[in-house]
Amino acid sequence: VRPPQVVVLGMHRSGTSAVTRVLNMMGLWVGPPDAFPPADDANPTGYWEYREVWALNEALLGALGATWSTVAGLDLGRLGPLARARFEERARSIVQHLDSGGPWVIKDPRLCVLFPLWRPALEQAICVLIHRDPFSVALSLHGRDGLPILEGLALWELYNRQALAASRGLPRILVSYRELVDDPVAAAQRLHRDLTRLGGPGTAGLTLPSAADLKAFVTPSLDRHPRDLQRERAYLNLQQADLHRALTDGTALDLDPVPPLSAGAQHVLAMADTSRLRPDLERAETWLDELDGIIAAIFASRSWKLGAALTGFARRLLGRPADLSAAERWNRIRKEMRRWRT
Repeated sequence: VRPPQVVVLGMHRSGTSAVTRVLNMMGLWVGPPDAFPPADDANPTGYWEYREVWALNEALLGALGATWSTVAGLDLGRLGPLARARFEERARSIVQHLDSGGPWVIKDPRLCVLFPLWRPALEQAICVLIHRDPFSVALSLHGRDGLPILEGLALWELYNRQALAASRGLPRILVSYRELVDDPVAAAQRLHRDLTRLGGPGTAGLTLPSAADLKAFVTPSLDRHPRDLQRERAYLNLQQADLHRALTDGTALDLDPVPPLSAGAQHVLAMADTSRLRPDLERAETWLDELDGIIAAIFASRSWKLGAALTGFARRLLGRPADLSAAERWNRIRKEMRRWRT
């Protein structure tokens, strides 16, 4: 019998590390002690992100030509059958290893958009969906990664909608990061109660951490970007505000189907992807111009003209069909490049 398999789903900068550590304090295994990235200024209490899970998710995003912040239009269906089978087998191997340690928990914000690939490997999954005020998330992303506020809000919306949609039909628990920071004892009590109720006998051995331990770990200093209602109202579109309310009052778990990403968020993410590509395109055009100049100089040289004439004469003498010359092939490529650049 498989042990309870707890998966934390939440947007970056939403408290996924904090809630995972609280679940670990209850008795859920998170993996070997040396399998996590070290704490840093962005996450002073640690990331609690099992490296094997993170590595698979990074490889999967890379295979799809995406990153954690460029996931608009991400489609797992673009994976070929063999590639998908390899990724799913790798996920099953990780799950089997975790199962050997009893009830466990994993987290990685990328799971919000990649959970459909992991789900077939899970037989006793329980999803803990942690959410945070969207403007606080956007401010945190702006401070850590330099992302514009509107882009951070669009990613917040995308990740939360994807997490809700991908986890439908599974046992789920909603956790508010703001409530966890404001009153860690009460939030942990609710989480423990819901987890033992949904997990059945497999979670019977989980214990509630002491109030002192919880308060020592979850401190108000973790919330560096408290809620700003006035700015939040100014920045959120109607669909984002509706989603935030649904997450806050718990009705998000009843969404069936989960509404699609708002048009405003789609536009923001599309523009962000274009702006990131523009420097690469400009560099590529510079290189093409330089290459065009080099090859034109070669074709104009006396040695190349003499060699081309001798080659043509030899072909005619031997009765061989004449292929396109190098100059003709280059001119054809130049036409294609001009078409692409326009």
